[in-house]
Amino acid sequence: MTRVTRLTIATGLALAITGVAARLTAEDSAQVVQVRDDCDPATFNAGPPDGPGLGHICDGDGGTTFGEFIAELQATQVAEKWRFNPDRMSEPRNIVAQNRGGETHSFTKVKQFGGGQVDVLNALSGNPVPAPECLLPSVGPTFLGPGESHAVGGVMGGDKFQCCIHPWMRTTVRKR
Repeated sequence: MTRVTRLTIATGLALAITGVAARLTAEDSAQVVQVRDDCDPATFNAGPPDGPGLGHICDGDGGTTFGEFIAELQATQVAEKWRFNPDRMSEPRNIVAQNRGGETHSFTKVKQFGGGQVDVLNALSGNPVPAPECLLPSVGPTFLGPGESHAVGGVMGGDKFQCCIHPWMRTTVRKR
């Protein structure tokens, strides 16, 4: 398969997925949850001492360097620009999570908030015990790469969602 054919297929699939998410939003009055970050690709994709040394992990155009990200976590236990927006929903309805950031995130339903899959981020965010759902691949995290969307149906009051990579990224649905 040629590169052009692969790109054409990938573009078609991305448009189809986006179209399904847009129809769900319009038809079902779904709540859109924006999954955001502010990763600076130069440092997040760099090796030590400037970056984490994990290879290519940021496709964004953000302005927060990896060093600033870690310093903010050390000081406040959250990186404010890594968030779900909104972080609270007033009524239970279907959700479309849209990754508007440059990193991969998860949008995972959990019974109780906890840590995620990255021990160092759990420790820095004060979430040393992972949420069990983040560790169960068969029922756990739904990962979203940059630009990807995920629809969640059957949302009820009291439901909680978190990122299993960045565990301070959370949203809750208010009980009625």
